[in-house]
Amino acid sequence: MESSSATQAVLVAVDFSPYSEAALVWGLEYARRVGGARVVVVHVVHDPAGAPGFYAEGGEWAGQGLPEQVAARLLEEFLAGAAQKRPELVRAERYETRIVAGLPATRVIEVAEGLAAQLIVVGSAGRSGLSKLLLGSQALRIAQLSPIPVTVVKAEEAPEDRA
Repeated sequence: MESSSATQAVLVAVDFSPYSEAALVWGLEYARRVGGARVVVVHVVHDPAGAPGFYAEGGEWAGQGLPEQVAARLLEEFLAGAAQKRPELVRAERYETRIVAGLPATRVIEVAEGLAAQLIVVGSAGRSGLSKLLLGSQALRIAQLSPIPVTVVKAEEAPEDRA
């Protein structure tokens, strides 16, 4: 049984990087083109032991709440920045947001399955070789594990990525 596009969902996973901004824009455009599928923007709060403090150290957010609260504020800023660049596309009525905690790849897939999403959209730096082995790739992990189709969007390289 097919469902209408109004009930279909597209999950866009974001980590506040330029790559996830490109994924957001792509996901919103895709949803518009397929007749208005529901877009759910998800950020997974994950503070691994190997790189702790993303939500607690440095910057203006230090000491300003639980990681989920900090992530919610960062998500608001991320979406506002994307809306300034693409106001015709990134409008608040076009998406809903969710903040969840856990391991990024598995939580993204769990949320997508819970939504009965037709597609997961993620951004990627497009690393290859040794840097991918050392740094890993959540986008790759999601694509490997997901029973739901995954679109990986690569943004233009940031100047610091070219070095």
